[in-house]
Amino acid sequence: MTEYVLYAHNNSYAMTTHLLLEELKLDYRVVWFNVHKPQEFPPEFLTLNPYGRVPLLLTPDGPLSESAATMVYLAEKEGGNFLPSDVGQNRARAFQWLFFLMSTFQPEVLIQFDPQKYFPNDQTMQERLMGASLNILEKIWKYLDESIVPGPYFLGGRYSICDMLFVMQAIWKENQPGTFDHLPNVRLLMKTVLARPAVKKVLATHDVEELSQLATTW
Repeated sequence: MTEYVLYAHNNSYAMTTHLLLEELKLDYRVVWFNVHKPQEFPPEFLTLNPYGRVPLLLTPDGPLSESAATMVYLAEKEGGNFLPSDVGQNRARAFQWLFFLMSTFQPEVLIQFDPQKYFPNDQTMQERLMGASLNILEKIWKYLDESIVPGPYFLGGRYSICDMLFVMQAIWKENQPGTFDHLPNVRLLMKTVLARPAVKKVLATHDVEELSQLATTW
């Protein structure tokens, strides 16, 4: 019997939760639909998640949304050593990066894909917003690179849900810098994570397996 059900849109933030389900080798199934077409929503989707975003994860304890929340839940429920369990600096650092990625990095990424949300009838303002957001993203990329020391992961030598969340946010070229030459630590982290079998499988499932080859061009 399938224990987890993931509601997902192809090539979306649902890849974050999808990746952790794969890394943990859990029993799950995916309900695919187009999150941009409400008329195609599964009948139960808005009842389970009224805000209407993916990922949505059905768990033995009930429905859960928001990428970081689903990943913390799975990491604590299922183990796998992807989140420090002991209260202290390492666990606090993990949450620091999870909160930073969701509250600071993700909003700028989303602007690159949906500027019309803020200025639906003004192309000029959309372009200005995207340009300003790219400048902020450049600062964020540099900050991340300076912070991933000694690396190769956010928590040093420990692969965690922070790395999974970041790479699945950072994978799209629309929010990436023109070159990674000045970001050696970020480049190493992304190359290391992209080489993982679970990552390659999830990207292939979402029909974007070519993204796993990006590291070879850096």
